[in-house]
Amino acid sequence: MDAGCMASFQAQASDCTLMGFMLRAPSLPRTALALISLVTTLACRPDPIETVTPEPIVDEVAEPEPELDSARMVEDITWLARDELQGRFTFDPSIETSAAWLAERYQQLGLVPLPELGQLRVPYALRTKVEAGPASQLTIKAKPVDAKQFTPRAEGKAGSAKGELVFVGYAAKLHEPEPATAEDGDPDAKPATPFEPYDDLEGVDVKGKIVLLLDQAPNSPDLMALFGRMQTIAEEFEQAAAPLREKDELDALAKLQQRAREQLVDLVAPFADTKDLGDEFWKVEDPKSPLNMIALGSMIAAKQSGPQFDPFEHMLSTKLERLAEAGAAGVVLVTGPRSFIGKDARDADALPGVLGSDPSSMMGGPRRVVPDPVAIPVVQLRWKQADKLIKIGGKKLSQVQAAIDADLHPRSQALGLEVEITSDLVDEFAEVPNVVAMLPGKTDELIVIGAHFDHIGNAESGMCKEIVRKDTSDSICNGADDNASGTAMLLELARAIVATGITPERTIVFAHFSGEELGLLGSKALASDERFPMGRVAAMVNLDMVGRLGKQGLAIGGVNTSAQWMPLLDELGNQDMEVLYEGSTTTRSDHAWWFRRDIPVLFFFTGIHGDYHRAGDEVDEIDREGLQTIGGLVGSLIWKLANGYEVEWTPPPAGTTGIGRGLPGSDPTTVIKRIGIDGAVIAPE
Repeated sequence: MDAGCMASFQAQASDCTLMGFMLRAPSLPRTALALISLVTTLACRPDPIETVTPEPIVDEVAEPEPELDSARMVEDITWLARDELQGRFTFDPSIETSAAWLAERYQQLGLVPLPELGQLRVPYALRTKVEAGPASQLTIKAKPVDAKQFTPRAEGKAGSAKGELVFVGYAAKLHEPEPATAEDGDPDAKPATPFEPYDDLEGVDVKGKIVLLLDQAPNSPDLMALFGRMQTIAEEFEQAAAPLREKDELDALAKLQQRAREQLVDLVAPFADTKDLGDEFWKVEDPKSPLNMIALGSMIAAKQSGPQFDPFEHMLSTKLERLAEAGAAGVVLVTGPRSFIGKDARDADALPGVLGSDPSSMMGGPRRVVPDPVAIPVVQLRWKQADKLIKIGGKKLSQVQAAIDADLHPRSQALGLEVEITSDLVDEFAEVPNVVAMLPGKTDELIVIGAHFDHIGNAESGMCKEIVRKDTSDSICNGADDNASGTAMLLELARAIVATGITPERTIVFAHFSGEELGLLGSKALASDERFPMGRVAAMVNLDMVGRLGKQGLAIGGVNTSAQWMPLLDELGNQDMEVLYEGSTTTRSDHAWWFRRDIPVLFFFTGIHGDYHRAGDEVDEIDREGLQTIGGLVGSLIWKLANGYEVEWTPPPAGTTGIGRGLPGSDPTTVIKRIGIDGAVIAPE
């Protein structure tokens, strides 16, 4: 799952896997999921979507259905999660070894490449290195700014631009709610909206201008700094807890757990409502258990109110694309004081450098991916320097940021200053693989089922934290659950369908993505590839961490993306599992790119655990029985879809995005229902 978090600590999420404040930005880890949910939460509580029972489908092929084998899945997980593959980091040679292994197995099964793509191994390019040249400049009112006060940013292109300076706040936007209609009962009625529309660029002319832009989004911190601080809390907790566990000092461990929770609350208090968290947050059921930062973050996220600024739309690269499309000539970026984590960081006002915040810094590994540049130059200026040199309506930028965050009213305006920027950059690229195989059906309509096969590598060249246990150490994060489990289930599903000997009505695409832990990069590359026939995709199903069923059961997210999903899932039943049906969609895993193209999606997920993104995510922790049961449900679902079950995109309720707060189940208002092992409804009561 995206370290992107949920998005590569995620991604959230990808997506990331802390998700709420999080973000798996696409370059973010999945740990980012719980975090994004803390700072980008929905102001609304969406009305339940009315489900529509489709017309009965004549199933021409009722028998045989695909039968998945957990033993083969475990064999494949074992192969993928062995030490020799060094954690399948996207920039390690093992990613090519894994891709070749997958492609060979699909060839053996008789599957073929999509004609448009031409091969099973589908490469894409990642920008891997950017350095600043000596010629970068920033001039305001004909006066050069000291080179120590600004830096070129890799998100923009190398080049120069000159023009009037225009302030555009965060360049943030909340989607307009859908208008009311006469069918609502009152032709003059206005829809009930959970927030006022917000658009920093509305009515602002930036064509040919230099833009002054705030990083992040309203009331949102520097997410990577937040991830790092949260990881520090977790690491300090583990260091202090280890000797206490050996001595079985439960009272001291309970106090340590409480202190860590207090540290988390202090950390996010400037950006989140941390009052009335309730007994569930503060209760320590097992003092000897690891500190689950993701779960704690999700609990805080569930308490939030206020508008959710979509993390994908408010990544820096996405905002820059929007500005470039609007005609901006260049950008002066500032991280305002309210976006820093802690007083020390705010006072230091350190420039992040050419690459900005490093999403892998919390993992201990080097950053290896740089966002593709937009077509305009970008430089970043310290906020203290911006306060000295620039006035916005007679006020300092720091004052204006505070005002925007307080009332969510844009302050965009032309500033009457002439600015010139030059960004001097030198970059390099590398090619990495996806694996995409096709089982032709009777029609060219596509069902896409996907899983990422990369993980976070080792402590030396990847993003894995070395763990020392007594006299042994483990520096490889093998990712058995994340996501060898989804990869193996996807491959086994192909085997099982081929074994039926039946040609399905629809064509099935089996997509294995690399780069997920670096920010959903492989799935983004495929979804953005002009050759990929996105217009023919009827639905996308994503398997990400399905190997540890456990007491929390299975979560199925994205159910509200089609009114036909719930009737189908009800028909298939819960297969003697506890199942949570989540209406909203987390955008911190690979299905995000199909969701954003109005294609129905489902996300299968068995939850975060103490070994998430750690060296303890090994094969011996895989729930073999659970793998078999989940595989049976997924197989039945895909077989229905492949043989003609119609699902149509259902837009989110008016004034909402359909994006969930953090992990499935984090927000009780978006949970459709939870079914117990016996099939009885547990929630809502």
